[in-house]
Amino acid sequence: MDEVAQIVDRAIHLAREPRTRRWAHTSLCVLDAVFSINADYERHTAPTCHRYATWAGITPYLPAPDEQSLSRFVNDVQKTGVEAFSKQILRNRQRTRAHHDAPRKTEAALGYAEILVSHGVSTLADADALLADADRLEPVERALAGIPGHGSGARLSYLWMLVGADDRIKPDRMILRWLEGVLHRRVTPPEATSLITAAAAQLACTPWELDHAIWKTQRTP
Repeated sequence: MDEVAQIVDRAIHLAREPRTRRWAHTSLCVLDAVFSINADYERHTAPTCHRYATWAGITPYLPAPDEQSLSRFVNDVQKTGVEAFSKQILRNRQRTRAHHDAPRKTEAALGYAEILVSHGVSTLADADALLADADRLEPVERALAGIPGHGSGARLSYLWMLVGADDRIKPDRMILRWLEGVLHRRVTPPEATSLITAAAAQLACTPWELDHAIWKTQRTP
């Protein structure tokens, strides 16, 4: 049995469901992508996003009455300052890596947002148009990869998932751990992306649906 077949065999009984809830603003997608790395999602990441939504007066999930421009988020952080924004608004002072001199995740989120805005991405529709244009996307991804905390690239892949790309996955430690348990070998993030994408095609679901089904099994004690 080849590796994709092994994954399909293990995943066929997982509860795969279409996406039913999405952030309504690009700012919340950026915060989620950046703050989810090496953090407990329910205890830290989601509350961080909701604290900003409450402070900014925006409805967090679709459908929402109005969509916040990403440039508004940039202005909010720049006006408040990274340290004060982290402590007072997000109430999350996590850093991009486990070192006291590492940049705050707030700074990384600001860097992401500034790059996206500079490339004409301020709304979810703008992000969708960017993902459909390979020539525009390549320099944006290169710039985003330069923001501290890029790591293996899971953060960037996850951002595109959050803005609505169902053909992307987040090859983080949970996905890698599940794959390694199935295949009994080390799996790299690029391999994980390829394997999950191929398995999803055989399971007649999107890579996002399979990724999320695996993630749910890994986060459940």
